[in-house]
Amino acid sequence: MAWNESLEALKGLVADAAQAAARVTKSAAAVTKSNISLLAEQDKLKKAYQELGKLYYRDFITGEEPDEAEYLPLCDAVTEATKNVEALRVELEDAKASFAKPEKEAQETAPEAADLEEELSNLNKELDELEKDLSKLDGVEEKVEKVEKTVEAVFEVVDDQPAPPIEEIKPEEEFD
Repeated sequence: MAWNESLEALKGLVADAAQAAARVTKSAAAVTKSNISLLAEQDKLKKAYQELGKLYYRDFITGEEPDEAEYLPLCDAVTEATKNVEALRVELEDAKASFAKPEKEAQETAPEAADLEEELSNLNKELDELEKDLSKLDGVEEKVEKVEKTVEAVFEVVDDQPAPPIEEIKPEEEFD
């Protein structure tokens, strides 16, 4: 696989991860919002029960007959808050389910990420090998110049004439 293809695949993986993180963040915010709404509604329910209890206890202590006009608004508040709490619990469960879905998707794409990481690691190893080979070539130009000068000097001494261009000289064996 070429470098560009690997980098494009890695870029795609990073983009997918960013989108998954955004989905998880959105889901987490929905769970948090549902939790806060549920707690607020449960607090309303608790307060309505307390007021109802205080009213009942007051009537009980004084021996008065319960006045339906006093009890009815509190009973309606308890009924309304109870319905809201149940609806918010369902909403919270849905939010939690949607929160678990992006996590599951992230786990499903994890093998792809592992494959890309392994490929990236292999490409880095190849790059290291190429850098080692390049480091062996350090100073090669200077060595070539010295060889060219030596060849020129040998031809001048042997033939008493200038050396042919170095490209025309073919060595009998190759050197590393």
